Amino acid sequence: MRLVTTGLAALAALGLLAVGLPQIWYPMWFDQGAFAACGDVLRRGGVFLRDCWDVRGPLTPALYALATALSPTQPAVFAFNLAWQAAAAILLGVLAWRMFGSCLSGIVAGALLWLTMATLNYWSVAQAEGFANLCFIAATLCAWEASRHIDRRQARWLFAGGAFAGALFWFKYPFALYAIVLMAWALARHRHIGAAASVGAGAALAIGLGGVYFLAHGALDDLLLHLRYAIANFHNKPLDERWDWLTGLFWVEVTTFVQIGSTPTAGFKDTVSQVQWLGRGYPFIMLLVALGAVRSLWNSARREAGGLAILWLLTTVLLNVWQGHSYRYHFIIWLPPMALLTGAALADLRAANPIARLAALALFIAAVAGQVLTMWPWMRDAHDNVFVQGKSPRALHLESKEAAQLLLAEFLRDNAAPEDRVIVFSDTPVVYFLAQRKNATRFPYLRWADESRDASVRSALAEAYLSDLTRNLPRFFVLSRDGFPWESAHFIETWKRMPEVHRFIEENYEFIGENGPYILFRRR
Repeated sequence: MRLVTTGLAALAALGLLAVGLPQIWYPMWFDQGAFAACGDVLRRGGVFLRDCWDVRGPLTPALYALATALSPTQPAVFAFNLAWQAAAAILLGVLAWRMFGSCLSGIVAGALLWLTMATLNYWSVAQAEGFANLCFIAATLCAWEASRHIDRRQARWLFAGGAFAGALFWFKYPFALYAIVLMAWALARHRHIGAAASVGAGAALAIGLGGVYFLAHGALDDLLLHLRYAIANFHNKPLDERWDWLTGLFWVEVTTFVQIGSTPTAGFKDTVSQVQWLGRGYPFIMLLVALGAVRSLWNSARREAGGLAILWLLTTVLLNVWQGHSYRYHFIIWLPPMALLTGAALADLRAANPIARLAALALFIAAVAGQVLTMWPWMRDAHDNVFVQGKSPRALHLESKEAAQLLLAEFLRDNAAPEDRVIVFSDTPVVYFLAQRKNATRFPYLRWADESRDASVRSALAEAYLSDLTRNLPRFFVLSRDGFPWESAHFIETWKRMPEVHRFIEENYEFIGENGPYILFRRR
C-alpha cells in the first residue's frame, strides 16, 4: 500500500512539473529584462542603483544574478524561478499542515500554489511578486509557530517572522506593510508588547541590513533618491480619482481575475491558441477560498488559523488597492493566502457532512482541471518544438513576439567588443542581457523619463543619465521607433525632451541604419 501511495505521489509530482516546464523556454518581457540587466551588473560586481537603476528593490535583481551565475541565459532564469516556486509551494504546504492540522490541507495548498504560478503569462513569471511570495509564506509560518510556544522560542520565531517580513521591503517597499500587520497580529494573539516588539526588531534588522549595503557602497544618496521617486509615483491620485479607480478599473480587474485568472496564459506567439476552459479554474478557487474561510472561522479549533490566513489575504488585497496600477501580475501576491484557504476548505473532510465533502472535492478537481487544461496547448507546443523537433532556445525566441530584441542583441554582440558599452534608448532592457554588453548608463530603460511625477527627481535622474553617457561613451546609441515596444511608446520624443542628451548624440554619433524597429547610431 505504501509503495502504491509513493508511486501515485511521484506521478502527481511529475504531472505538476510538466505543467510548469514550458516556462523554461519563455522569452523575457520588459520587467524580466530590467531584472536581468541589473542582475548582470550585480553579477559583475556592480551596486544596485549606483550602477543599475530599477523602480523596484534590489532583491529580485540579486536573485537574477544568482540564477545566471553559471549560465547568463533566459532558460537559466526561468528554471531558477520554477525551483523557487517549488520551494514556495512546499513551504506553503508545510504551513497549511501546521495551521489546519491536516496533511491533505498541505498537499492541496502546495499543489494549488504551484499550479497557479506555473500557468502564468510569460510577462508575469519571475516577477518581484512571485519571488516575494516565499518571504510572505516564511513570515507567516514563523508567526504561526510562535503561537505554539510560551518560552524564549516564541520571541525567536516572532523575530524570524519579522525578518522575513522586513525583507519584503527590498522586493517592493510597500510590501513591508506585512511586517506591521504581523506586529498587530502578534500583539493581539500574545497580549504583550514584547511580541510585537520581536516582530518589529526582526523587520528593522532586515531593512537595516539593506541600508548598510547601500551605505557601505557609497550609494545611500541613490537610495534616498529612489525612495523619493517611489513615493512620488506610487499612486498619489486625489481621493475622487481613487474612488473612480476603485469602483471602475479595480473591480474590472478583480472580475477578470475571477473569470480567467490573474493573466491569460503565455501569449507570446500567435500559433498557440489561448484556451480559457473552466475560467482557468479561478471561479472554483474563489469558491474554495470562501468555503475555507467559513469552515475555519466556524470551527473554534481552526478559527485562529483561519483568521491569520484571511488577514494575510486582506493585506495583499489592500496592497493592490493602495498601489493602484492594477497590472495583473500584481495579483500574484494573492495566490499563497488563497491556496492556504483552499487547503482549509479540505481540512478534516471526514468530519464534514457528505454533501459538503463532495462539493469541496468537486470544486478542487474543477480548479485543477481548469489550470491544467488551459496550459495544455503550451505543454504540447513545448514538447513538439523542444523534444520532437529539437529547436534551440534561440529558434524558439525568434518565433515569438519578442524576436526584435534578440536580433538587436545579436547585432550589438557581433559589432561591439566585450569591453565596449552600448545604449538602448527604449523600454527593452533585455537587450543588454541578451547581448552581454555593458550599458553605458545605469538606466536599462527610460520609462522614468516620462512617468516621474516629481520634477526634481526626474531632473536628478536625467543628470545622472547624461553624466554616465559622457563618462562611458557608448560605441552604439540605439533608439526605438514610435509604437515599439508597445503602441503608446514614443522614445524619439522622449529623447528630444532631454536636450543635452539629444545634443550630445547629434554631435558625436552618426546614423548607420536600422535593425527592425530600432534606429542605430555609431560613435564617430
